[in-house]
Amino acid sequence: MNATEEHDANVDYYAYLGVSPSANESEIRQGYIKESLKWHPDRNPSAEATQRFQTIAQAYFVLSDKDRRATYDRARRDNAKFGSPDVDPNYIFGNVFDDLLTPEVPNPIWWWQPIGSAAGFVLGFIIFNIPGALFGAWTGNRLGKVRDMKGISVYEAFSKLGRDRKAEILSHIAQKVFSKAL
Repeated sequence: MNATEEHDANVDYYAYLGVSPSANESEIRQGYIKESLKWHPDRNPSAEATQRFQTIAQAYFVLSDKDRRATYDRARRDNAKFGSPDVDPNYIFGNVFDDLLTPEVPNPIWWWQPIGSAAGFVLGFIIFNIPGALFGAWTGNRLGKVRDMKGISVYEAFSKLGRDRKAEILSHIAQKVFSKAL
């Protein structure tokens, strides 16, 4: 869809999020996360990325609210004009991803983070001496923090993720490990 079409006709917000019109809140949120990461101007150098990212934010803004979505669906059904809301895409992006970083337990404990650091330090030292100890302590600290914030083991937290997110995390870890090894 080019810029002229976007201004001359209603934008299909469902298509921008890659979801069906019968999608539930969770599917809309997942569609937004997937598309916003794909089209974020910091990650996508194409010329259309900024405009696309803005429209994806507008789509999420409209479809994530029950009343705005009903108004949009009614305008779509009646083939009436639905004005594009003026939203800050970075604000929407931050709000959605901020939820992913919040603890799932009401009062997280800070028990596993220092234990993870110590265990990582020891294992890293055994394997790679001082550089390994530092990397192990940092890694153990991060894994301990996940345990503290989620209230479950890292494996359980990882197993609850979607397939695409798991693949993304594993490829990122492999990239870091292999870049350090070479």
